[in-house]
Amino acid sequence: MSNRSQKGFTLLEVIITIFIVAIGLVGILALSNISLKGPSLSKDRLIASGLAQEGIEVVRDIRRLNEDVSNWTNWYNGLANGDYRVQHDSTSLVTPYSGAYLKIDADGLYQYDTGTETPFKRKVKLEKESANEVKVVVEVRWNIKEEEHILIAEDRLWNWK
Repeated sequence: MSNRSQKGFTLLEVIITIFIVAIGLVGILALSNISLKGPSLSKDRLIASGLAQEGIEVVRDIRRLNEDVSNWTNWYNGLANGDYRVQHDSTSLVTPYSGAYLKIDADGLYQYDTGTETPFKRKVKLEKESANEVKVVVEVRWNIKEEEHILIAEDRLWNWK
């Protein structure tokens, strides 16, 4: 038997090495893709949380503006369970939710009337829980690259006077 030395890699070794390197590169690329999406998603979540909080505050303001503070029953009886659409300057809950996108105007205010369309939708749901309680649920939805995101905020309005 002759003893010959190997002077290179076999084809099988090269294929296995390429496969291992490819798996490593795919992992690195997937991680970098996730890290690039992070700041954008954080920004959108921050905007969505502001829109949800604004929705709750608008409902509180509408209640305060449209009721005699000492008479919860008038406001409560005029309220219907359902989904509504509100914006920063709303004075009533007469507009039902339609699934329309919010727009941002030149002043940076989100509304339905004028401005550039955004990916955000805001639904305000009111539910009468009891004669002394109304549950307000604000749901903000947005799509980024075919991926839907949802943020939900909830508050309660009480007959406390």
